[in-house]
Amino acid sequence: MGLVAITYKIMGADGDTDIEAVADRVRGLADDVFDIQAVELKPLAFGLRFIQLHVVMDDGEGLVDSFEEKVKGVGDVGEVEVLEIGLL
Repeated sequence: MGLVAITYKIMGADGDTDIEAVADRVRGLADDVFDIQAVELKPLAFGLRFIQLHVVMDDGEGLVDSFEEKVKGVGDVGEVEVLEIGLL
């Protein structure tokens, strides 16, 4: 089994969401299975920002979906979009 690297775009639930607090909670998702490489705040438009998340995990069945559900469960998360995915 190989490793997969994924870059996510994570939006806040609305324009008033404290995106820095969401980023801190997302950083806390790192464990033995999900290796979070970087959590960056990027500008979007009109003062809005999004989280660009880089994570590496095993290429196991259901792990990508499981991680996305964990991200959505941290609170104040709106849209979670995969920007890039690739095998290492």
